[in-house]
Amino acid sequence: MNSTRRATALVAVSVIALVGAIAAPAFAASNQQIAKASTLMVSDLSGTDWTATPHKKSPDSTLPSCAPTNRVNNAARKNGAHSPDFANSAGAQITNTVYVFPSVTQAKAYLAAFKLPTAQECLQQSLDQKLEGSGATGTVTALEVSGAPKGTFDDGVGYQAVLTGLPADQGGGADQYFEAVAFRTGRAVSGFTTTNPGANYPDTPKFVLADLARLKKNLK
Repeated sequence: MNSTRRATALVAVSVIALVGAIAAPAFAASNQQIAKASTLMVSDLSGTDWTATPHKKSPDSTLPSCAPTNRVNNAARKNGAHSPDFANSAGAQITNTVYVFPSVTQAKAYLAAFKLPTAQECLQQSLDQKLEGSGATGTVTALEVSGAPKGTFDDGVGYQAVLTGLPADQGGGADQYFEAVAFRTGRAVSGFTTTNPGANYPDTPKFVLADLARLKKNLK
């Protein structure tokens, strides 16, 4: 696996692991069923040049800075569902995780772990490990996640990693941009990771809003 793909997997597992749907059943759905029905769909994505593959979870990092996010992710797994991993021929990759908790308090506690200083430290230190010896460097920074229409979500958190200097035989060329964002709406949290060459993936707000709207509807 080249450095670009390793870094993509890193961002996904650290932040969201930090985030085709089935129809909601007629009977009272479980939290995990609601989560599954609310994951990102290929129809939410711009264009038609997308392939979907089953998501494969990466092992948890053993770095001490990753312990808080590992802990809440492992505890939340019974309440969550993961979308397929989507990719297009231009090099964009997108995936999504949804957790539906029994209460708003639990959803707030989950998201709070990704706002701790250790969350960014976990990402940066994990990325440094993955890139060691490659000649590439990556810098993780916090993202501003406000600015969406009022009522779209209740709270959010996000990080960006910019990967530069990859060798030509390991996906070198344009800088690789990674975003990992998570949004709470009521008692649910939906997290997204994207990777894109040259710039942040431009249509992230579009598919995030589509997914959050479906999640809010399914929670009713």
